[in-house]
Amino acid sequence: MDGLRGLAVVAVVLLHAELTAGPLPWLAEVNHELAPYRMPLLVALSGVLLGRSLAKGAHRHLAGKVRGIAWPYLLWATADVLHVIADAHAAGRPAPWDWLLKLFYDPQTYLWFLAYLFCYHVLATPLPPWLRTLAGPVLVLAADGLDYPELHRFVELAGWFLIGDALAREVGPRVPAPIAGAVGRLRWGVLALIGRQSIVFYACHLLVMVYAVRLLRHLGVSDPQLLVPVAVGVPLAVGALLVHGRRHPWVAVLFAWPAVDSRTGNRPVRQPGAAGNRSALEAAARRRGPEGSTLAP
Repeated sequence: MDGLRGLAVVAVVLLHAELTAGPLPWLAEVNHELAPYRMPLLVALSGVLLGRSLAKGAHRHLAGKVRGIAWPYLLWATADVLHVIADAHAAGRPAPWDWLLKLFYDPQTYLWFLAYLFCYHVLATPLPPWLRTLAGPVLVLAADGLDYPELHRFVELAGWFLIGDALAREVGPRVPAPIAGAVGRLRWGVLALIGRQSIVFYACHLLVMVYAVRLLRHLGVSDPQLLVPVAVGVPLAVGALLVHGRRHPWVAVLFAWPAVDSRTGNRPVRQPGAAGNRSALEAAARRRGPEGSTLAP
């Protein structure tokens, strides 16, 4: 689970590297081949964790998604929009101030995925499991009949989110234990790290990428063969530093609003990413029934 999610996040980074530092023909071809799978895979993997989170109760489920998805979305998306507005002022173009309002209903930022994901969690909360299972394929098929690109994307990915949830509930418990164990022993290396802390890498990558590429171009580097590796490597390196820095509360709050223990008023100390260490499908194969939850999308 962690490795696949890390792979999907890297695919997103590659797409933005092509747009920011390209063009490179081979990278354009790679991104073209990944396009049908990149976001459906990322959102389906998020759906796999839905049942585990809902098992904690609707209130705790939604509170966790406000802390771990809505908060970093609003924080980083606002930073992204302000960056676009500043660029517009510097270039003498009209500033798109309306983008700030659109964060709540039509996000124009690269963080649109987090906005969608929060909506999917909210919309799925009252649905019984049988209806979630039925709705997934129906939404994917129904999206093809929608003419508006944004609505098509929202509905189709909602279907994949619910398909991921259905896979965890219907397929996961039926995976033979030897197969689940073998899959669980696979080592994905750095991809697993990225997958466990996907919120960090996803939230920061494009802003870091844009300014790293700008700096190189300011220094006279214009060859995409040199710019693209920087556009990929620097955001991943900064993301890794931020993952390490999440031990500090001032860094952690960039990616999740601190939880408060309602009984004591104290903020519990937890190691970020610990919930992502085990494959959801592997855990489901070992025993039926929901388990804990993770806040990372």
